[in-house]
Amino acid sequence: MAGYDVVIEKIRGTGKAATRVADGLRGAKCSATVPTGDAGMPGARCVGKLAEVKHVLQDREQGYERRLDAHAASMVKAADLYSGREDAATADLSVPVQSTGGRKPV
Repeated sequence: MAGYDVVIEKIRGTGKAATRVADGLRGAKCSATVPTGDAGMPGARCVGKLAEVKHVLQDREQGYERRLDAHAASMVKAADLYSGREDAATADLSVPVQSTGGRKPV
């Protein structure tokens, strides 16, 4: 197993972790805890604000979920690319040899 094989599995694992987090967010539905309607306070000034807060939370949740899904898809795509193309894996994932001697920059 080449050193980059380990990196490929870590990339794949990162994608799977992002998917699990996105699924967890979808299941949590934090915005659902914000009451709808008049929230037991008919005519109160806060009713409109509660609706606005709920809407903003829903938008943010969906945004996080979309970004996590996109990240997961990118990680899967990268892992698949590197698994199928050894030249790309070698070029992108190998650690360059560090110089141990010679002149140092001033």
